[in-house]
Amino acid sequence: MKATNNLAAYEAEISEAEHLTVSFSEEQAALLSRLSSEISEIGGIQSPGAKEISIRGARQLASCLDDEQSSHIERYKQGRLSSLAFEGLCDVRLSHAPSVLPSPTELKTHPSVLMLGARNQILLNILDHRSFSYDIDNDGEQLRLVANFKGGGVARLSQEGEFVEQSSHSGLSLGPHTEAPYWCSSSAQGGHSPAPSALILSAMWNPGNEPTTVIPVAPILSNIGPTNTLCLTSRSFNFTRSDSFNAGQGEGGGGISILELDQNHGFSIRFNSYRFSVDDSASGLVQRAYMEFCSAVSRSAGYKYVLSQQSALVINNLRALHCRDVVKDNRRLLVRVFGYSKYVNPIVIRDDPLLVKG
Repeated sequence: MKATNNLAAYEAEISEAEHLTVSFSEEQAALLSRLSSEISEIGGIQSPGAKEISIRGARQLASCLDDEQSSHIERYKQGRLSSLAFEGLCDVRLSHAPSVLPSPTELKTHPSVLMLGARNQILLNILDHRSFSYDIDNDGEQLRLVANFKGGGVARLSQEGEFVEQSSHSGLSLGPHTEAPYWCSSSAQGGHSPAPSALILSAMWNPGNEPTTVIPVAPILSNIGPTNTLCLTSRSFNFTRSDSFNAGQGEGGGGISILELDQNHGFSIRFNSYRFSVDDSASGLVQRAYMEFCSAVSRSAGYKYVLSQQSALVINNLRALHCRDVVKDNRRLLVRVFGYSKYVNPIVIRDDPLLVKG
């Protein structure tokens, strides 16, 4: 009965906006910038103590929000949005893209990049989310650089090899997906922590104004109907290992569901258009449901958002897919941080900064 009630609630929500924008005043943006500087100056969000500064900063900033801003943020907290943008933010110090993108080693310690990471962490805290990292991904660090370091973009890199991994460190197009790992969404299972509840992106440089596309899932579920939707809750789906995992870590898996229903998040989606498949042993009904879902995803245009230093985009990883086209300008650099909602129970390896078992 609970699952039926949840599905009815999802259908009632599809007429509502899936994306909202919180526009900051100059004073609010300046406050956020000062708070971000505090974290940047101690070494960024990977430094012990950054978490407490971020929590305190989020409370201070939240006290300055007007009614509309607070309403939009509350809507996101309730799990009713696929994405939430923050706009009117301050530029960081380096406003112009270089002629060639520096190395990841240079970038991840640059004060301006650390500022964006700190800003992302504070904004996650405003949404009652904790920034975190997985032990098997990104060398266990919370700040992830999203750029074409390994090739596959329109313009070939000088050091580009024949094989290019399909990850956020390449320039290849990435089809509709949620962020890995894919084993569970709320509580740890089988030694695996849940998938991220959210990811937040900011742009250090985006000279070509290349967008990130967000695809809300609720309209897709309504489109394929209740029978196909319920089939997605069966543990009949497999996935391959993510290229972004650390060498020798992480794995593919099987026997998972694409859709999960739960009391706190309503529903959560786990899917990757280029890594998922339906198991051969699945019933014909489930196999047809998977085909219908994939077809509906491919037909969905979603909405495109162009990131800049003056904005940040929070994507609800439980409610929306996201994707991007092939990278056209290799100087494009985004800064990403994962977040967990307060309802998620991961396997904690370290509390500050939060590191969980993938």
